[in-house]
Amino acid sequence: MIDSMRIIVIAEKTGVKQSVVEILGQTVSTITCVDAMADGLLAVKRNHYDAAILSNDMKDYYSTESMVKSLQEVGSIQYIVLISELEKPVIAGDNKHLQSMLIESPNAAATEITQVLEALSTVMERGVPLQKDSFPTGSEEQGEVALFDSVPTGLYRIDLEGNFIDLNKTFVAMFRALNPDVLLSDNYFSMFNDPDEKHTWLDIIKRDNIIHGLIYEIERYDGQVIWVRDTVRAVLDSSGKQKYYDGSVEDITFQKKLDDKLSFLATQDILTGLPNRNFFQDQAKLTISQARYNEDLVAFLVLDLDHFSVINETYGYKTGDRILQIVASRTKIQLRKSDLVSRLGSDKFIALLSGIRNRRDVLAIAKKINQVFSMPFSVLDNEISISASIGISLFPEHGDDINTLIKRAEIATFAVKERERGGYMIYTDVIHTSYDDEK
Repeated sequence: MIDSMRIIVIAEKTGVKQSVVEILGQTVSTITCVDAMADGLLAVKRNHYDAAILSNDMKDYYSTESMVKSLQEVGSIQYIVLISELEKPVIAGDNKHLQSMLIESPNAAATEITQVLEALSTVMERGVPLQKDSFPTGSEEQGEVALFDSVPTGLYRIDLEGNFIDLNKTFVAMFRALNPDVLLSDNYFSMFNDPDEKHTWLDIIKRDNIIHGLIYEIERYDGQVIWVRDTVRAVLDSSGKQKYYDGSVEDITFQKKLDDKLSFLATQDILTGLPNRNFFQDQAKLTISQARYNEDLVAFLVLDLDHFSVINETYGYKTGDRILQIVASRTKIQLRKSDLVSRLGSDKFIALLSGIRNRRDVLAIAKKINQVFSMPFSVLDNEISISASIGISLFPEHGDDINTLIKRAEIATFAVKERERGGYMIYTDVIHTSYDDEK
């Protein structure tokens, strides 16, 4: 019968959750309630409980996944019910000893939990263990150490100045310290790769008493710099003043590198290393917005390589790719630091010039870019000469949206190719009448 079961509820004190506990108390004689995950872990280690009700909404320095794993690996817990007032918790994998539910009403939630406990009680009466038959041996102090060392994230406690008070083995291993004593004689903030992050960290914790997933770089004892995600809570004394900080860190270096790589692939041209068309469009919008405010000119220069298909057919695509890389490098050198050059696609490049005073400035830069092609390209023992036709459009004279300005710069390249390849020209309405938008 469930009236003889021992249940622990690890949840923040909200009206709804307290109502659920009160209703359960009518059928379950022993219910222990704690409102912090750290207290829940200690209670589970010290006492026997058959099941745990765990809130998925808690703002604590443990992740729910870590807490569930710890509850299942340490102590006597045979079943866990994840509850939430916000949305039904998602359970990763196939866990037969874990159930999640969204609290739509206290009565409905209590009824569903009671049904789970009754089923668990029936199994227990048959003498079939769901998880463990025995409990860890050793002293209470040894048990607590084992408990915190079993958590798969790095746990630490520091004083208000950042000096270490306590930490677990995961933290020691994560930071490549020889032993815990090395860290216990050190200061956490001294490990921050960017000293400014210390001020950010302290500003948040002093203001909010909690930090949710702050990401920054840490320098390990082996000299390597890693990215970590840090979640911290301030532990307060009876007067409400901060006593010390408890934190949980995850090494997210691999994830950060993957995110950076995906970001690079989304915004960069892999062959040349230049920004791609998507990045160019975004940057051009910002540049035009600024120019509109300052009443400046912005120039769009489209470089279309002449007879590039012949080079691919004659020398092969490997040579063609190398020429594109050299063009990108040489063009970038000719531009100012404030300018942007991108690969528009295939054998086309585009430059964005901001802070332009007049047409003469634009033509002077176009002439410099033309010098890129005055010297032959040495590729795979071949000396290859190539030229580029450059078409130019100006904001606001030739349009006020990106696509129109790019299109009109391209139209100008058509005119250059027809008149004399390897030159440059600013778009005019006269050119437009000779070249339709599909050309």
